[in-house]
Amino acid sequence: MNISKNSYYYIFGTVLFVLLKFGFKQSNLEDLTFLLKPTDLLLSAMVGSSSEYIDNIGYYHQKLDVVIDKSCAGFNLWTILFLMLLYLFLEHSKTHFIKMIVFPLILLFSLVITIFVNTARIFVSIISQNTLSELLYLQTHVIHEGLGILVNLSFLIVTYLITDTLIKKYTHHAQLT
Repeated sequence: MNISKNSYYYIFGTVLFVLLKFGFKQSNLEDLTFLLKPTDLLLSAMVGSSSEYIDNIGYYHQKLDVVIDKSCAGFNLWTILFLMLLYLFLEHSKTHFIKMIVFPLILLFSLVITIFVNTARIFVSIISQNTLSELLYLQTHVIHEGLGILVNLSFLIVTYLITDTLIKKYTHHAQLT
């Protein structure tokens, strides 16, 4: 039986992914503060709007008439980004020590990047939603979801390509020295 040298790490990563997704289904707004609060703070700084936290609703920006709630957390992006980067790094990691360290580092790195991308996604949605709904004659929720998919998918593709290139360049350079 030929088992890949990374099979156990892939399985562990996939199990962690499934557990996170299950946890998200069971979570409430307060459980997602680690994603929502930083996103709200960055968005507030970008648009010059302050928010008010409303229990079981989210961060309400009266100036923008926007609520940042559980659906805006970016949790799915975080878990997909984590799994994508984990598999990419495991493919190029040589030692078990590096592979063990990769898990928490990528989980944290993915979290930080998700907050920035999520803020950008919300910002793009805020500044373009009304104009696009008038031009395309679509309902605002369709525009909102479409922009979210476009921003997140574009980011995932670009992140994969850049990370893969950097890892290959680094590992090639490391082999030469």
